[in-house]
Amino acid sequence: MNPAEKIEIEFTQRPVDVPADLRLYRRLAMVCISVSECCRAGSASFKQLHFINSLFINEDFRGPYMEFRSVRFSPRILAPSADPYLNRCVNYAMGAGLLDQKDVQRGFRVELTDKGTDFVKSLRSQELALDVFALAKEVGRISENEVQTVMREGI
Repeated sequence: MNPAEKIEIEFTQRPVDVPADLRLYRRLAMVCISVSECCRAGSASFKQLHFINSLFINEDFRGPYMEFRSVRFSPRILAPSADPYLNRCVNYAMGAGLLDQKDVQRGFRVELTDKGTDFVKSLRSQELALDVFALAKEVGRISENEVQTVMREGI
């Protein structure tokens, strides 16, 4: 090749779809709906949030858990996955004023603020995140004790 010849390369950036479960707005909705609809005390620990998050995004975890919940026994042993993106979403939600840290001696807990409660109400009234609301209704309320029991004894 002659060094005087010019080589032209053209790069075109194409849009890349971000999976729905990795979109920040959707994950903020999931976190707020989790605390609002699935947590008995209106607050949640990180362990509880990760447990509920696994129920929402992992059907392979949700099925056996729902079986366990109905019969209170299952030979399967499953552990919810810890999702680092969930931690980041909780930080965003706290920064946006949707969640607030609750001072509890047992450890870190978050609860919905008034703004977070309004956010969940607006999602419901505008019929957004209906699939998340449906999952929350299917899962029902989960106490911290239930999470501890399931994780200690397995399901």
